[in-house]
Amino acid sequence: MGSRVARKWDGGYVRTDSKGRDTYYILRRINGRLYEVSTRCHTSRAAHEQLRRFEADPSNYRPGGEASEDGVLSITAELAEAFLRWSRDEKKNTPKWVRDQQRSLAWWASRLGAADLRKLKTARLVSELDKAEAGRKQHIATLKAFCGWLIKVRHVLQKQEDPSSGLSVPQARPEQWTTPKAVTRERFLAVREHLTGLWRDALDVLAGTGWHFNELSRFAVRGAVERHPMTGGNVLACPQTKAGEPLRTEVSDVVAEAARRILEQRELDYFAFHRSLEHASTAAGLSEPLRPGHMRHSVATWAINAGAHPAAVAAFLNHKSERTTKRFYATHAVPAKVPTLF
Repeated sequence: MGSRVARKWDGGYVRTDSKGRDTYYILRRINGRLYEVSTRCHTSRAAHEQLRRFEADPSNYRPGGEASEDGVLSITAELAEAFLRWSRDEKKNTPKWVRDQQRSLAWWASRLGAADLRKLKTARLVSELDKAEAGRKQHIATLKAFCGWLIKVRHVLQKQEDPSSGLSVPQARPEQWTTPKAVTRERFLAVREHLTGLWRDALDVLAGTGWHFNELSRFAVRGAVERHPMTGGNVLACPQTKAGEPLRTEVSDVVAEAARRILEQRELDYFAFHRSLEHASTAAGLSEPLRPGHMRHSVATWAINAGAHPAAVAAFLNHKSERTTKRFYATHAVPAKVPTLF
């Protein structure tokens, strides 16, 4: 061990590899026998889970421990629970996304049964997906995330064994480019009039930022309202975007006040917000309800129609390119007119 031991922890010691990543090892003497084994975990929370499993049955303990006695690695209830806990606590995914993952994992478990993930062929997965009535994109995204977790966190699946590697998450379909998702200002204001309290505040922040709902949800739990270092304006600091990076968006005083009230609540429920929008839309006389997902498209469209350059809108929405904004979000925006002969 020597110089490679970084520090002690409850179960033994921690080593730090060349990349600066900690790995937790169990070092215990039980009934005269010395046990020394890597948990293969890189966080204290995960390592303590492994320590509890070790203490329950030291002689039969295996890191990860997900394979059955015959060596089969399948989607078990224990594995699914551990993955969802990691998705929530370590990845900081929103409650809605974790619930979606839970439903998809249950769907996969019902289709694959005790099949060994190490031996599954992509063709089998495609066959099962073809039978799904809905949710293909979610099922693929969840399985790929689950297998990635088995590889990188649990270390019980090799990269070359990953059955999901041959699957691709479906991208936006062409009809999504032509189906209007942006709402008019009149429709937005009509729905807003029938909302109060937290849900009006949530709608105001989405309208003032163009955020995805999951970004607003993360902001409610761990966000902050800051001051712009140069202008002194209001900045909403979101701890994590869909891509996993922090995000800061400058907003008006009205949106900043709404955001502060949301921070006092500390949590936003997607389904409660969805229901509130449906009720408000009905009260406003709309034939189709306003959805949380409409707001990002609406913000992009409103901004370009008001004369903002698409590149500026892309930067505001945290898109990596102007092309993303034009292709998926501002599909019904009208660029500013340029001089013509007629």
